[in-house]
Amino acid sequence: MLRTAVYLSVLLFTAQNASPQATQLPHQYKTAETVTLQYPVNSNDVRAIGMGNAQIANGKTFNAMMYNPALLGHARHSIEWFGLQAGMPSATYDAANYLGQHIDEFEEALSMNQIWDGLDLLTQVGATNAQRLQGLHDIQDGLVFVNDLFQKVTGPSDNPETHGINLMPSITGQFGHFGFSLYGFGQAGFKVIMSPTFESLLDIEIPSSLDNPVSVARSVVQLTAALAPALIGPRKFSDQVYPSAFYVSYFDIVAAAGYGMPITTNLTLGANLKIINRRFLIDRIAAEDYDQIISNVWDKFKSDVTGVTCDLGAHYQFKFGTSVGASLQNIIPVKEIKKSVETEFKFNKILKYDISNNGKIDSLKYVTWETTITRPFALKAPFIASIGICHPITDKWDIAFDWVDIAENDIRYEKSADRICLGTEYRYPAIADKLIITPRLGWSDQRLTVGLGFNLYHHVQLDGAYAYDKFVNEYAYYAQCKIIW
Repeated sequence: MLRTAVYLSVLLFTAQNASPQATQLPHQYKTAETVTLQYPVNSNDVRAIGMGNAQIANGKTFNAMMYNPALLGHARHSIEWFGLQAGMPSATYDAANYLGQHIDEFEEALSMNQIWDGLDLLTQVGATNAQRLQGLHDIQDGLVFVNDLFQKVTGPSDNPETHGINLMPSITGQFGHFGFSLYGFGQAGFKVIMSPTFESLLDIEIPSSLDNPVSVARSVVQLTAALAPALIGPRKFSDQVYPSAFYVSYFDIVAAAGYGMPITTNLTLGANLKIINRRFLIDRIAAEDYDQIISNVWDKFKSDVTGVTCDLGAHYQFKFGTSVGASLQNIIPVKEIKKSVETEFKFNKILKYDISNNGKIDSLKYVTWETTITRPFALKAPFIASIGICHPITDKWDIAFDWVDIAENDIRYEKSADRICLGTEYRYPAIADKLIITPRLGWSDQRLTVGLGFNLYHHVQLDGAYAYDKFVNEYAYYAQCKIIW
């Protein structure tokens, strides 16, 4: 039953009425600070991810020209066909699955109506204590969805969780000292920002019993002020009640050609030329699309830019086996892509309310207003300078160390310690000329990484890794398959 005016003046346990005073403020427009997103245009091989991405001086088992083009100075002939890499954090799967399973909540406002009906029963004149207690329980049950959404999907509105997956098809090859790489790398992500209504509901303490009339009355006032302005009809709430979801994704198509030149027996220099087509997406997600939130993202890329940049590298190998390397990536700046997204929210705020000792609401004043917030985003490819060292313990066991982004241009790294990469791998010949098993262990972003690889008949490479993904700020699973010739 829709009784907005009655609920704003109801007296718990009494039949007396109060006089609520509501004020509607003008529509407000705000522009938030630009959010800068920096992601490199270079790919990360799953083999490298498993050992902490320490590859600046390594690159023994695959074409690592995108880490350091000087590694092409060590001649070989190989081509990696139909490479496919994918990664997904478990939290992203859980969040997308939760939204899909609760699509009815957004389409039919089930929990909101349960809370409103519980409020109706709790404040109904002439209701018995048993009925009021049932209303209290209905409110608590309705708030379960709000709390679960906060815990499993959104996070706080000032720092919302990013959920997403990455996908990279690729073809790479090396012929002598020449190398090439053609790949697409995409991060498909989404954010869900809590609405002011939901955040208000999270802050309300709902008593478990009717023993304290003042506590119950306070909850009634807060619930009414949070929900009443959002009602637009019987059992129908404005869309602004619900969290606002939008895509934050990008996709790169990169073609790179490189050459590594032996200067001396121990020293090689190299360079890559890269042509990049970058697509960037910031877009609102309609509630009816929540059940297909991941699959739909690939179809919505709109903004794009094409640019050219290059990498330089050096590699030196000592006679006792240890090698050192240095790389300069994205020397030519890639044009920044900018895009904004607008979100509208409805706010309400209680200015004053008085409750007497017997639970009577004596007065209530609140204001409501709508705000349109414009959030600008900018995508950049930073210049990255890195150095590394690799040492072979045996011919099958290597350890490596990298210090990446020495100039600290990449904002993905918050602390200097985040730029330290350590890794090791051991290539175990399980079956001669048929199967090589390679366990990997690493340290990157101040977190542990693990990986495992299988090489079949020297032509099929299967790799997996578990490592921290800075795009979503969660651990993610990575998998990769390549045909090698």
